[in-house]
Amino acid sequence: MSTEIKILLVDDEPLERQAMRFLLARERPHYQVAAEAGNGIEAVHLAAVLRPDIVFLDIKMPVMDGLTAGREIRAFLPEARLIFVTAYGEFDYAREAISLGASKYLLKPVDGEEMLALLDELAGDIAAARRHQQETARLKEALEKMKPQIRLGFIMDLINGNITAAEAESRALFLGITSLPRLALLVDIDNFASLAREGSEIERQLLKQRVRESIEKATASWPGALVAPVTRDEFAVLLPFSHLEKECDHRRAAIQLGEAICRQVRRDTEVTVTVGIGRPAEGVTDLARSYAEAAAAAEFRLLYGGDQVIHADDVATRSRARRSLTVQEEQELTQAIRMGDRELAYRQASNILMKLLLEQERRPALLKMKLLELTALAANAALEGGADPEAVSNHTLAASSEFLNLDNLAAMRQRLLERLMDLVDQVATSREQRNSTLIDRASKFIEANFSQDLTLEEVAQQVYLSPCYFSRLFKQIKGQNFIDYLTRVRLKVAKELLLNTDLPVAAIAERVGYRDARYFGQVFKKQEGYTPSMFRKIGGAKFEGSTG
Repeated sequence: MSTEIKILLVDDEPLERQAMRFLLARERPHYQVAAEAGNGIEAVHLAAVLRPDIVFLDIKMPVMDGLTAGREIRAFLPEARLIFVTAYGEFDYAREAISLGASKYLLKPVDGEEMLALLDELAGDIAAARRHQQETARLKEALEKMKPQIRLGFIMDLINGNITAAEAESRALFLGITSLPRLALLVDIDNFASLAREGSEIERQLLKQRVRESIEKATASWPGALVAPVTRDEFAVLLPFSHLEKECDHRRAAIQLGEAICRQVRRDTEVTVTVGIGRPAEGVTDLARSYAEAAAAAEFRLLYGGDQVIHADDVATRSRARRSLTVQEEQELTQAIRMGDRELAYRQASNILMKLLLEQERRPALLKMKLLELTALAANAALEGGADPEAVSNHTLAASSEFLNLDNLAAMRQRLLERLMDLVDQVATSREQRNSTLIDRASKFIEANFSQDLTLEEVAQQVYLSPCYFSRLFKQIKGQNFIDYLTRVRLKVAKELLLNTDLPVAAIAERVGYRDARYFGQVFKKQEGYTPSMFRKIGGAKFEGSTG
């Protein structure tokens, strides 16, 4: 960094400049004297052209004094270090120089050692500032590359209700989103299951990308619309209302947008889509409810057919009169099932059943219908939580048959609770298997790349998990944290190399991912009780092929 330091010498006395240049050339040849100036006007011009890092300014000069020149230089070069030099020690000069952000105020004749010490100090400050700027630029570049992932994570948190209003506003500001969404749409590819069976994976991915591009093309007319893939065949579309003249126009505008999406997908691809539309959310934290309504509306494709727009109002009114569960009760139970929380799901289901069984209306047929409704709700939640669709389907069919044949209220209640707990267990098992698979993939990646400078963030990215969640999940499944596991893998290979090769310890350290052989030795001794050299010398008495 020091070789890049540029200095501008400004003094109306040539001998003073010559003396300073001579001293620098002799004592600090790695500092570059970029130019000299004999007055303030010339100094301002040279500073604008050369943009020096450090400027020596004589205060008393003709045409334009040093203080005036310093003021003008500071205006367009605020990061430059200014050193004022004068033969006068008046306090007023010093005070004005300090007000201009002077790095130092020196009196003539300038002491050489004092000047060099000051230059070295300023050069260190400049180098540190440049390193900070480079690191900041690097982090900004990395953030820009990560913005698509951050944007997707933001959308997922919005539709899952995992975000506060303050956090939503902060993240929206970072992502450049000027208006938070208030309405959710779900776009579902029709007959995707059969398409998935017939085509290859690359064909499916290409199709999804084409559908996404069509959706984005259709939503381009809605300012601030957010589009993201959420499952293998579904896309979320989140809409703000900022461009609508009247908020009451949202229903008509959203339906028109949904129809435009259907047309665009039909025009661009060989498939069709169904668009479900939820009701508007009061605030961004209520957007999950709007999305759930959109998803529920899209499911009516089974009855009405695909390639159309279905609004939540158009399907909810058909069952509102018979509705036995409140939205809050549904949300609390389904959320517990989706999360695989057995205790919470049991408590919520028990409360709902108690309410149903205590109602004045006790006709068996109606009560069975209500229990079937609850079973279907729970089954859908289990599917959303990742349970196996075939197992959930078999479970739901079996439960339906049981309830139709049971006439004892206590038995019905007990059997339903057992069935609901089975669904929760299926979700929990599926999640554990999925998590175990992800951590196994992460472990294999570590074992294949342990010689690199692996970071937790890099490994987490390989399995598409956030670093924080990955760290917690890794510790839970492996019984040790990421660093300890990486160390264990590295030391296992190091011990094998120590026993089976003649490679120097430093070479082995580098081969297993430690660039500092001394640090490698410290880690090795802490884990094994011996230094690497002693371990090799005694033939690895304690090394019995274990992974420790």
